[in-house]
Amino acid sequence: MTSAVQTPNLPEHTERDQSIYSRITNSSFIRWLLAGIILILLWVIIAFISRSTIIEVIDAFIRLATEGDSQGFLLIDHIAQSVFIVTVGFCVAAITAIPLGIAIGRYKIVDSILGPVVEAMRPIPPIAWIPLSLLIFASLLYSQIFIIWVGAFFPILINTTTGVKRTKPVHVDVAKTFGASESEILSSVVIPSAAPEVFAGMRIGFGIGWMCLVAAEMIGSNKGLGYLIWTMQQVGWTGVVISSMLVIGLIGFAVSFFLLMIERRLLRWRQEVSV
Repeated sequence: MTSAVQTPNLPEHTERDQSIYSRITNSSFIRWLLAGIILILLWVIIAFISRSTIIEVIDAFIRLATEGDSQGFLLIDHIAQSVFIVTVGFCVAAITAIPLGIAIGRYKIVDSILGPVVEAMRPIPPIAWIPLSLLIFASLLYSQIFIIWVGAFFPILINTTTGVKRTKPVHVDVAKTFGASESEILSSVVIPSAAPEVFAGMRIGFGIGWMCLVAAEMIGSNKGLGYLIWTMQQVGWTGVVISSMLVIGLIGFAVSFFLLMIERRLLRWRQEVSV
């Protein structure tokens, strides 16, 4: 005679808590609302610490967007300049880092030669390259792009190399068994397997490159969000500094979100684990 195992009933308050948690996690509106509230609170704290009111920050933002700075450049001009520099630097970093990462991760001879070089140069901060970049490049714009490239290159390279090395050998062996060539193995097995790490590296690389913006535009630019922060801090216009920081954060978030959406669309087969 078998006895049925009875599952104890959950307390009423536990079921209610789970229902509230489920509604919060399943509602995009609530998640965005909570994120917006946290962002506003952080903004208020930063403004309070810097002894600037929210009204001053908003007023500085409106004046910069409509009237421009002392040189006549509007906020959109500074945004366009910064986005252009970071976009070019990031694209060059991705074009150079991804193939090199695949080569280092796939071929032991390349790893043995270039691996130590990468590990020796990776700890050097991008800002330390500023004096050398001024000596290497005759153009100030190229020097700024180079600083962004340094910041974005190594995260993309390391993540790509790691993703390639994590490709399961059994998948490569199966492809070889069916007579696949090396180029077919790369295109059909190795690169798709490493794609999640590559996209993660691109998002991290863009974030670091975007953070290097202030350092890149400190070299001598006359336009850009980084330049705006640097010059307005010197003249004590804190409202413009905070509003420029907010714009940098929003643009960085928008681009990271865009890259994440592309990743989810292209890599629908990838399984994500969430609590």
